[in-house]
Amino acid sequence: MTYKSSKGNRRVMVTKKLISDALLQLLEVKSIEKITITELCETAHVNRSTFYHHYNSQYEVLTEIEDEKVEDIKALLNKMDKTRSFTIREQVEAICVYLKENKSAFLLFMNSKYILKDFSEKLFNITMDKSFAEEHAPKELSDEQKKLWENFYQGGLYYLTYSWLSGNLAATPSEVADLICSLAPVR
Repeated sequence: MTYKSSKGNRRVMVTKKLISDALLQLLEVKSIEKITITELCETAHVNRSTFYHHYNSQYEVLTEIEDEKVEDIKALLNKMDKTRSFTIREQVEAICVYLKENKSAFLLFMNSKYILKDFSEKLFNITMDKSFAEEHAPKELSDEQKKLWENFYQGGLYYLTYSWLSGNLAATPSEVADLICSLAPVR
């Protein structure tokens, strides 16, 4: 019974991988809004009924891929924390290395109008928790102004990362981490 269950799970994983790879391939040439389920199924070599067994739309596939990448970054940071105590700078560099290694997928996410805001917030929230914003925002700001400061910082980090991955900023992951940390130095 266990064998059959794990075999089914493996089949589901392979099917979902085919669909997500096909979506990433299609996103290289067109926007998510212009990708049809038929086209996605043809590219993935799966039936429409198989697609609809796992997903409701191409947007759901994209969100799942995005969530997996975010979870990969969280797992990377959790693994680092168990090895020894890492500084924020080292964590930021590890994230930059991961982003660079997965550049094409992240650029697709960042270029998608559909998930721009959500993805930006997820990336920001991985390393920058509420205490970071409270610690680094100027003390004289009101709560509302601190939220605006956090949004400003989040947007700046996002655009800096996008510019770097797009090739508009020639720097190593280490140099990008130094720049990010210098913009809001850890006290």
